[in-house]
Amino acid sequence: MVLLFALTLVSCEKIEGIPLLLPSAAEPSAKNHNDRGIEYFHKGKYMDALIAFTQASVADNTAGEIHFNLALMQHQLDKHDEAEDHFKLARKFADGNEKILESALLKKYLDQ
Repeated sequence: MVLLFALTLVSCEKIEGIPLLLPSAAEPSAKNHNDRGIEYFHKGKYMDALIAFTQASVADNTAGEIHFNLALMQHQLDKHDEAEDHFKLARKFADGNEKILESALLKKYLDQ
């Protein structure tokens, strides 16, 4: 029982956010890749999610949501410098998206 509780705490501590959907008017290819990345994320396939979000960023490199999702995956994989870079771009391209701008994880990286 104690081991299960400890594992739950560790896994909850690691995941500090969830990937964001793109707006319905987003570039279709970027939206498809992003949606697939979200599916992988929820299945715990973080490397596959990272690949899908990277593909989304190739299709649209100015979507704050995509950069947020990339930052989240980099954070998940303990690549903190890369996560910080993508959080900066997410904030730059947030276009007023409060889920990005008010993210505790983004603030943890950028408002140190």
